[in-house]
Amino acid sequence: MIALQDCNNFYVSCERVFNPRLEDKPVIVLSNNDGCVIARSNEAKAFGIQMGTPFFQIKTLARLENMAVHSSNYALYGDMSGRVVETVKGLVPDVEVYSIDEQFLDLASQKTCDLKKLATEVRHQVRQCTGIPTSIGVAKTKTLAKVANHLAKKSLVHGGVYVLDHEPLIKEYLSLTPVGDLWGIGGRYAKKLAEHKIFTALDLYNCPEYWIKKEMTVVGLRLWYELHGVPCIPLEQTSKPKQNICTSRSFSSLQTDLSVIREAVATHATRCAEKLRAQQSVTNYINVFVHTSRHGEGPQYSNAFTWTLPVASNDTRQLIHYAFKALDMIFRQGYKYQKCGVVVSGLVPEDQRQISLFEQGLQAEPTNTKLMQVMDSLNTRFGRDTVKVGAAQGSKEDSSWQMQQSLLSPRYTTRFEDIPKVRCR
Repeated sequence: MIALQDCNNFYVSCERVFNPRLEDKPVIVLSNNDGCVIARSNEAKAFGIQMGTPFFQIKTLARLENMAVHSSNYALYGDMSGRVVETVKGLVPDVEVYSIDEQFLDLASQKTCDLKKLATEVRHQVRQCTGIPTSIGVAKTKTLAKVANHLAKKSLVHGGVYVLDHEPLIKEYLSLTPVGDLWGIGGRYAKKLAEHKIFTALDLYNCPEYWIKKEMTVVGLRLWYELHGVPCIPLEQTSKPKQNICTSRSFSSLQTDLSVIREAVATHATRCAEKLRAQQSVTNYINVFVHTSRHGEGPQYSNAFTWTLPVASNDTRQLIHYAFKALDMIFRQGYKYQKCGVVVSGLVPEDQRQISLFEQGLQAEPTNTKLMQVMDSLNTRFGRDTVKVGAAQGSKEDSSWQMQQSLLSPRYTTRFEDIPKVRCR
């Protein structure tokens, strides 16, 4: 059996853990640069606020209804997610971290346990140790666990836990589930299925296997088996190395100054290099892109350029060097740029990097790898950007291109000065 634990309104719940006054109050969390709504409490949802709604459209409503509005606090959310996972592993060792707020739990080793009781205990421990409310669905496959989790979250009578293990119940709930809501079925695929009179998950369940093989991909066939209780999607306890890495961000205000954009590109390249070293990979290609606001006035421009590295690398200095070369190829004066970013691709394991016979420069230095290790060690110990390349020197102090977070809550668990203080009287 597989369980799926989903943290309820995760970003909002993280804000409430350290600010109990937000309980039972409408709360929304905004995206980068405080642009759009990316998380809502149930109280905010009751006002009809949808995901992705631009904040300026509901700013008056938020003020009139006394809603709590927060900038996205990714440092806090990431740390709280890690605490949830560690708590779960204390009870169920086989855990796949599916996303920042979801975990799959392999309950195969818990055959003698009352699964509902175990899931209830996991939910209780997570709430007690982290303050985060969760919902847990249990079933034979990951796909059915997703359905069960939805039931656990929406139902008021199951206490946040639902075990979907009887075929009559499975069919009954599949008949109430739109096929587009199934894991792996997007809106485009749902339209195609609707042309064949398949509107619910049960309709798909009842399709003959030969039709699924003929009309759907291998992913569709796998989904069909999963709906029938045959596990086809294994638990992945170790994350696979990424095939490409993108770091980008919209400017808090439109930019025309090349030096400011170069600084942003240098910082994005730095982040890509850090992520490459974290998964012990090197990149063969670095792509830099820029574009103006698609909704703004004035001349429009967007462009990108990919530079092939002479030798695959994860050295921050190398990536910045070639990112600047790519930026010089696409930057044009006279435009107001809204966003830039860096994408690294063609990733290979660090120990499989192809060395050039005539390799020269930074890659040939024996101290290169050691230098990057020291940088990462210092930044891990003392905080990001404690040591950095000079091209990104203004990444903390210069706010002209940094992400706008005017409504940011304290980083309660990752910053010493933001640790909550308790006063005894």
